[in-house]
Amino acid sequence: LWPNNFCLGEIQCALGTKLLDRIDKINSEKRKRALYFIDSLKKFDFLEFHRVDSERHNYHLLVGMVKNEKRDDIIKFLAYEKGIQCIVQYCPLNRYPFYQKLGFGEADCPNADLFFDNMISFPFHHWMSDEDFEYMLQSTKEACEIFF
Repeated sequence: LWPNNFCLGEIQCALGTKLLDRIDKINSEKRKRALYFIDSLKKFDFLEFHRVDSERHNYHLLVGMVKNEKRDDIIKFLAYEKGIQCIVQYCPLNRYPFYQKLGFGEADCPNADLFFDNMISFPFHHWMSDEDFEYMLQSTKEACEIFF
């Protein structure tokens, strides 16, 4: 069996249907916030974001790449000193023991490996308060100044 489950329950479907009434507004607000975050950190050239100036991009995640060896230090600082949980996610499939066991462990994907080994995903959701968002931004600036 492949470890996937794509089923939605009735409650999730009902909530999703109601959210569709506000999807354009939600996406616009998330996009504006993400671009503000990215632009506020542009002086730190070791922290790179995929910045898209398009109405079609909704920034469902706020992910950057740390272009030196301090990613883990930033994550630890934000977690232990500031209480902000940043994560590393979307492991390349060939790195999962399950897929390695099935014989899919060998892959030549240098860009995926480079990104995964250096990525940082910041907490980002539409319902995050302005105060929490600004705290995360200022804390990230502080971490960047400390570690670079």
